[in-house]
Amino acid sequence: MNVPQPIPNRRLFRGPALLLVAILAFPLAARGDYAYLLPLGQLCAIYGIIVTGLTLLMGFTGQISLGHAGFYGFGAYVGAVAATAGRLPVAAALGVAVAAGALLALAAGFAVLRLHGHHLALATLCLGVILGEFINKAQITGGAGGMFDLPEITLGGLVKGSAAGKFYLVWAVAWLVVLWAVQLTASPVGRALKAIQGDEGAAAAAGIPVFWIKLKVFVISGALAALAGTLYAFVYTPSYLGPEEFSLMFSVTLVTMAVIGGMGNVWGGLAGAAVMTSLHELITLGGEKLGIVQVARWEQLIFGLLLALILIFCPEGLMPALGGWAQRARAWWGRRWKMRTRLEP
Repeated sequence: MNVPQPIPNRRLFRGPALLLVAILAFPLAARGDYAYLLPLGQLCAIYGIIVTGLTLLMGFTGQISLGHAGFYGFGAYVGAVAATAGRLPVAAALGVAVAAGALLALAAGFAVLRLHGHHLALATLCLGVILGEFINKAQITGGAGGMFDLPEITLGGLVKGSAAGKFYLVWAVAWLVVLWAVQLTASPVGRALKAIQGDEGAAAAAGIPVFWIKLKVFVISGALAALAGTLYAFVYTPSYLGPEEFSLMFSVTLVTMAVIGGMGNVWGGLAGAAVMTSLHELITLGGEKLGIVQVARWEQLIFGLLLALILIFCPEGLMPALGGWAQRARAWWGRRWKMRTRLEP
């Protein structure tokens, strides 16, 4: 007997499809006076890669991390040193940086993932501080002065000197990372992650290797942060790489991006990164035009209000809230359409 196959829900693909169309069309619109938006779009994708790893770690496994800016900077500087002092090709330096980030996360995970709750958060915070201090003080990284004239990713000349080409490159990487993360969360491993988040004791009693799965996700998130760091070094700012981007405060900003986008939704990483990065640029430009001296303080106030409003009205984040609103809008429109057809003669 032939068993009928389930029909895939096309609505699940509408959001990603619309996002893909927007990504492809964005460089066509960001021309002339709006060309500065292309580097901003690159930064959104780079941050989205890190926050996707954080979403897997925090939203699906329940492990808090306040040190991912350290992995981000570690990947950037390992790639930069491998390409300059080691004279490796950019692609090889990128691979070395991602592998180094994964190994660092593996070594750190063996120690910190045996902790829970605020102890785990403090341990990752200390890890971020240690990595930040190493970047800021080590001679091989250039110290506080940073590194200059790094090689760029060119892809055989396809993206050399092209802001649009670099935009497509980083968003292609971010797109593949998010799609892979979606597949991971939909697999049996994803169900194991949710079980660990709900109750580690019950998950262990059910035969799930809790520690090893947590360690695996921690390594994945560290490798993704290192990947984002190499893209930042070789694509976004190849002329200069400084330690100020990898501060402790940036780790808090990354967690805020994950919370705003929605930690229970993989696409929330891109959404939170895009909202926070765009809002930062808007506040900075607006402050300059209005002549506001202490823009940073106003920015902290606005970000705090935004986070409070989202936690009050959208406690699960923007992406789950948008999905719920869209579903209610479709239901309302469906009822309206049925009523209209019934009233027609």
